[in-house]
Formats: sequence, C-alpha cells, structure tokens
Amino acid sequence: MLARSPSPAQTAHRLSFARPAGHWLEALPLGNGRIGAMPDGGVERERILLNDGTTWSGSPSSEFTHGQVSAATAREAVAEARRALVEGDHARADLAVRRLQERWSQAYLPFGELTVGVVNPPAEITGYSRDLDLRAAEHVVSYKAGGATVVRRTVVSYPDQALVMTLDVDSGPGLDLTVGLDSPLRVLARGCGEGLAWLTTRMPSDVAPPHEPDVPSPVYADGRVSLRGAMAVRWSHDGEDVSADEAAQPGLQGGPVLAARGVRHAEIVLTTGTTFTAIGAEPRGDERDALAAARRDLDAAVRRGAAALRERQRADHAHLYQRVELDWDAADERLRRIAFLFHYGRYLLISASRAGGVPATLQGLWNDSMRPPWSSNYTININTQMNYWPADVTDLPECLPPLFDLVEAVSARGTETARRLYDASGWCAHHNTDVWAYTSPVGRGQADPAWAFWPLAGGWLCRHLADHVAFGSSLPFARDHAWPVVRGAAQFLLDWLVELPDGTLGFSPSSSPENRFMTRTGTMAVDVSSTVDIGIAREVFASAIALAELAGQPHDLVAEAARGALDRLPGPQTDEDGTIGEWHGPHVMAEPAHRHLSPLYEAFPGTGMLPEHSTAVARTLDVRGDDSTGWSLAWKLALRARLRHTGRLPALIDLALREVDPAATGEHGGLYPNRLSAHPPFQIDGNFGFTAAIAECVLQSHAGVVELLPALPSDWPAGRMRGLVARPGVVVDLVWDGERRLVEARLRRRSDRAGVVRVSLGDTSVEVDLARGPWTVRPGTEGQLLAVAG
Repeated sequence: MLARSPSPAQTAHRLSFARPAGHWLEALPLGNGRIGAMPDGGVERERILLNDGTTWSGSPSSEFTHGQVSAATAREAVAEARRALVEGDHARADLAVRRLQERWSQAYLPFGELTVGVVNPPAEITGYSRDLDLRAAEHVVSYKAGGATVVRRTVVSYPDQALVMTLDVDSGPGLDLTVGLDSPLRVLARGCGEGLAWLTTRMPSDVAPPHEPDVPSPVYADGRVSLRGAMAVRWSHDGEDVSADEAAQPGLQGGPVLAARGVRHAEIVLTTGTTFTAIGAEPRGDERDALAAARRDLDAAVRRGAAALRERQRADHAHLYQRVELDWDAADERLRRIAFLFHYGRYLLISASRAGGVPATLQGLWNDSMRPPWSSNYTININTQMNYWPADVTDLPECLPPLFDLVEAVSARGTETARRLYDASGWCAHHNTDVWAYTSPVGRGQADPAWAFWPLAGGWLCRHLADHVAFGSSLPFARDHAWPVVRGAAQFLLDWLVELPDGTLGFSPSSSPENRFMTRTGTMAVDVSSTVDIGIAREVFASAIALAELAGQPHDLVAEAARGALDRLPGPQTDEDGTIGEWHGPHVMAEPAHRHLSPLYEAFPGTGMLPEHSTAVARTLDVRGDDSTGWSLAWKLALRARLRHTGRLPALIDLALREVDPAATGEHGGLYPNRLSAHPPFQIDGNFGFTAAIAECVLQSHAGVVELLPALPSDWPAGRMRGLVARPGVVVDLVWDGERRLVEARLRRRSDRAGVVRVSLGDTSVEVDLARGPWTVRPGTEGQLLAVAG
C-alpha cells in the first residue's frame, strides 16, 4: 500500500508526487497541440486518459439544427429593444434581445483511454515517484518491486504526432504486461493482432451544455453529420507474446487486447485520427479514413523507434520552452511555486496549441467529461482570449496559429450572422464559439442576456491579431491576415453604432459580459453603451487605421470611417463611487464584486486607457475585491501590474497559489493538486493568465516604450528573467537586486521591425538602435540609464 502524499514536491520546472493519482485533477498533463494525455501513474494499472483536439460533437450545421432566427424577426427585435431603452424599459429590452437567440455551441469531448496493466513481483512497492518534468515535457513513474526497479517514461511528440511510452525493468525475470484501448464515445469497431491494437469511434451529433439540463445529452442521431475517429497502438518488447485470455489482468477497460510475459523492456506508441478537416469546415470521410490516418502516423513513428521519437520530441519542446526563465538568487518554497506556475503556463500553452491543431479550449487540451462544464468550448468574452495572453510576451508565437485559424473562420461565418441578425456588413460573434465557428447568440430564447447577448466578441478577438502585429510579426501577416479580419470587425461596429442624444456614438442595445444592474423591476443586463463595448470599438478602429497603413491602403473607406467614428466615441465615465462605470448611464451593480472586469478592458488587455483614468481603474479593483475565480485573479494581477501597484501584488499571487480540493465548489481561485487552475471547476485560462500577469510585472511595452521592471512585487528578492519579448519584437533579459533595482538588461531584436526603440526605467529613458546589434542597459551613478552596444 502506497503512503498518501499530502502535497506534491515542486521545483521551478518539476512537479512530483509520492503516489499515483487518485483523481483526474491529480494526473499530470502531456500534449502536442492535438493529442492530450493524463496518465495517472498507477502501479498495477496505468490509465492514460486521452484527448484529441479535434474530438467535438456536431458539425457546422449544428448551429441551425432546429432552424434559425429570420432577418425579419431580428430586425423587429432590435428595433423593439432600442425603443424600450429609449423609454427606460429594461425588462422589455431584455425580452426583445432574447428573440435573437439560437441553440448552443458544441462540446469538446474526451477521446479514449490507454490502459497498461502490470503484474509486478509479489513484493512491497517502495520508492514510488511520479514526476512531470516541464523542461523535457516528460512524465516519469518509478518504483521498486522487490529487488527490481521499474521505470515508465511517457511523452507526446509534436514532430511525430504520437504518444510514446517506454517501460524498463532493471533486474529479475521481467513483468507481465497488457495493453488495452477503450473510449467513452460510441465504439464502432476494434481489433488487435501482431502487436497492433486499434478501435474506431463515432462522436455525438449533439451535446448540450450542463446549463441545459432538460435536453438529452449526448445525442447520436442517425442522418446527422458527426465526426469519426480512431486510435491505434503498437508495441514492441523483449518478452513473450501471450493471448489475452492468458494475461489474467482483470479490470482493463474494454478488455485486454495485447499481452506479454517476462518483459524487461517495452515500447508503446499510440496515434489518433479523426475526420476533422479544418475549423468551420465539414468533416470528410468515415471511420476507415480516420483509422488510415492514425495508422500512417503510427507506422512512420514506429519506423523511427522510441529513442529517436523521444529525442525529436525533446528537441522540439526545448526549442520553445527554454527561451524564457524566471529565477531568484535564493528561493523559498513560495518563490519556487511562483516560478513553477509561471513556467507551467508556458508549458501548458506549448502542449495545448500548435500549428495544425485547434485552439486551447476552456480546459486547454484536457477534458474527461462527456458533458463538460460550459461545453469545454471557446468562451470568447474573456476566457479564450486569456488563454493566449502569454503567447507573444513569453516568446511562443508558434502557439498562436490555431487561434488565428479560429478567428478567420469565425470572421467568415460571422458575416452571415451580422447581416441576418443586425442588418450589418462585416462580421460579428457572440459569447461562445466552437470548432465549427459558431457565431449566433446562445440560449434558445430563454437565456439571460447577461451571458447570451453580446455581439462584440469578434472585436475582442481582433485584439490578438493587432497585438501580434505590434509584437513584430511579418508585414505579410499584417496585410493578408490581420487587416482583412480587423477591417471586417470595424465594418460591423460602424454599422452597429447609433447616435446618442448627446451627439456621441454608442451601442443600443448593449450588455457587459455576465454582469447585471439593479432596476425597480429586478436585475437587468441590457442597456445603452456598456463601457467594454465602447472600449473594444475604440481599439478596433485604431487597429484598423494602423493596419490599413501597413497593408498599403491608408485611404481605405472603412479605415477613413473608423477615423471619423473614433473621434465621436465617449471616453470611460466615472461613477459617483469613483469607479469606472459599467454602462453609459449610472447603475447600481447587482454584484459589486463580480468576477468579470469588463469595464477595465482598455486598461488590460487593451492599451488605450489614459493615465488620468488610473485612479478610477484602481478604485474599481478595490470595489471588486481581490478574491475570485482563478482567471479573474489573473486578470486582477495583470491590472495591478499595469497600474504599478507593487504592494498589492503579493496578496493576489498568494490567492492564486492556494490549494483547492478537486471536489471544491464556489468561486474561489487557486490550484488543484496537479496545479491546474480552479474556477471552480477547472479552467485553464487562470494558468495562462497568471503567466502573462507575471510577465507584465517584469516588462511592459504597450505605451510605445520598453519599460524595465515596472511592477516587481514588493516582496520579491534579487532575481532574473530571461527571454521576455517587448513590442515591436525585442527580446529582453533582466537582472535585479534585492531592493528590486535594475542591475542590467540585455536587449536584442527578434523582429526586423525592431530598430530604434526607447527603453525606460522609472522616469529615465534611453534610445538604442537594435539594427546595430544587441545592447546592454544599466543604471548610471547619477540616476540616468546607460546603454552599451554589443
């Protein structure tokens, strides 16, 4: 019997347990952007729960399975909402916008399970350890069974699109092993023989979210399009093959399919395939095609051999992971946890989002539920966007292509939604989308508009394309990808704007994601011009104007119209309590401490909040309070860093570091045993947001200046950060002393667009020309900054 370890051991790059996982939120994640794995490290039976990023319910046609809102109905609903708001009747406006609602987005689903059964020598198990090495992206289980040491190593390779496990026993007669495959999806066929096992599956045609409890889920409907999938596993070993009946390994899911005895060394390779083709596109083929794709990857991987597969995987991962590191001269347990969580966010993004795959969902690449919270989809009023906050600043641009693929697909699909629902050109999207590029409002006509009516999500998604350009992406990316998408979003906003009685432009109807205000007739969510809507419009218009220049179209009609509209958008308003107002008019918030910080969008992640609003931003954060869900804590941490509130950062960091039981409920962030972020339930955006917020403490560049050490937390000792990236493509290494003062910074260009840049430290600054090579910047004896080339 293994002793229970109350908490894992942790270094800056490693997480270790002294027992197998007893819960999915104790298992340790592996991934290559498509294949996700959560091995539990069992001794007699290792269960590896598997995901494939393209395992989704439904198809592009799912959005309108039961019809769609007509243009005539939508036109009448919008007009009615606008009339009601003019008359101050928020309840009537609420009912009107519900008429725009369709069904729901589809769900990201678990794919399968690989089970490795082990008959150990009849001896006490000692010396057990289960480790995740972030630097190697490797899961290692080690223990002693009698006189033999057993070691299992598992990686998931991006170059070879395969999971690879090796098992080694250093002495004795070897182990009896079995390998089984199963899936919670509908299994269509399975087979095994000659060291190969496989199965094929069908994904559901529809999976309703848990907040639609009256709807059966999942649904496998004949005659409706859905994906097909396959898993294939091949092993080689130095033992003796035996039949499944001889294996004597009860409890394997789906029954044992491969078996051997007397194994001292084994290599197990697994691949997956589906009929998914591209985001927003119809599936193509059937389960035989999916199996053929899995077999192609499997055969190619097996030909290389486990040693070569592991070496290629390690080199690929290190190429991305080793670029950035946070370290201190002397670190206690708390500092090690901070460093680990910073590095973990980068590790998880590398594992969950790579070119050729789909974007990280609410749970990244890892989901164990057939009806996951919020469908484990793309919630695009903050959560999907937060997943990618660390990508540019922590030098992981290779993780961004899936997000850009999603945004381009949504922009194409959203043109019909903008035209039909709002009689507008351009494109729009609402709170939720999925791998089929869903763009309609959700809710079936019954949902609260607070989370079911918000056509500004597309504008927020544009933030990432514009920011990637600002971080020094290529001019072809700006011209061919960012500009068309942002231009379309600006077109929609220009058509959706209305003139308000005071002569400014605004939006009616409007909501502020998931928040409500008090009225005489109850809590409401629909009014005129939420602050976040105006802030997003301001940034989209500014981005459209800048991108038009880069695309060589400075006099484009949309850019010119955006320039004119920009001057008529009102700035943020301050309410009587000194906070940034959530809407154009004053309201009493139904939940003053609400987790969404939407009115602060322009302060972070946006770049447009002016310094004169910083006091109101700070007051808003004070009123909202520190404690909240994991992702909200990360947002508050980033906002406090941007405000330079160094004394407020340690408490927020400590809240994010709290341990959370897997069974916990409520809204209090922290970390599950495997250090995934809690909402609760698990949402990975808190991990990614934390990493971005820590980077924001060390380096900022949103104001056109490379700002060194703008917000080091007040309790940090001497340390260093290597490899962060500043706009417009500058790699910065920083060292600071025990008083949090700069020792030196080294700057080099990552992008050809980085030439002469201004570097600041507090109130002092200096210019350096990175076209001439790297520079070292350090404080001079009289408070000025000194820069030395080379």
